[in-house]
Amino acid sequence: MNLKLWAIKNISQRTGPIQLVVVDLDQSKHYPLNFVCVLPRYFRILEKRSSKFAKLFGPKSHDMAKKLLIDASHREDDPEIKNLIIKRLRAIEAEQQPPSLTAV
Repeated sequence: MNLKLWAIKNISQRTGPIQLVVVDLDQSKHYPLNFVCVLPRYFRILEKRSSKFAKLFGPKSHDMAKKLLIDASHREDDPEIKNLIIKRLRAIEAEQQPPSLTAV
């Protein structure tokens, strides 16, 4: 699979103006023929395996999401999409860090 993250801007949709989807460029070069799944908005969902993304990538979901987001951030020119990608990357990194222990 040759997976890439694809950003779709849609101002008429209730879920938000930008949707990040995973596509497989080995299936086709043109969206939506190469659609695999939507990248979840909240990465806590990946733990529950309730999203199609989590079902496809299992325990590697966080790593795959991070890789796709990093690759997309390097090639994205649209500032609105780039900001969304960076925000999602920070959310993944925050979840992957162990909770800090504070002295009482």
